[in-house]
Amino acid sequence: MATEILVPTDGSERAESVTNRALELAERMDATVHALYVVDTQRYSEPALSSVEMVIDQFEDEGKQYLQSLVEDGDSRGIQVEGHFRRGDPTSEIVDVATELGVDMVLPCLEDVSPKQLRRHGLDSEKIGATKRPLTA
Repeated sequence: MATEILVPTDGSERAESVTNRALELAERMDATVHALYVVDTQRYSEPALSSVEMVIDQFEDEGKQYLQSLVEDGDSRGIQVEGHFRRGDPTSEIVDVATELGVDMVLPCLEDVSPKQLRRHGLDSEKIGATKRPLTA
């Protein structure tokens, strides 16, 4: 039974759907949800203080606000939600955070990060939860 669930999210419609299902699962299992927002800095290569850096800063602000809204949603539902924010390659950051936190389940829901990529980066296949079928306790 999962007691620590990691949900990498970007606030997209797809990610919101999986995040909501993770919250429902956490409620049934009395689990903690770790919401992870990663700003993908690999997409940009210009130096600091450039227009790209300003865009990254904007993504950071949006990500932190989104994480705070998930924490508040969890509070209102009696579910412990912890927000985690990172910069870097999303696949690597997801695996690193999953390892650091010792989560039982990762529900990948980012379009650019597949379960196959997570496995290649060292995430145990047993920890990758399905996101296309109903989650059950």
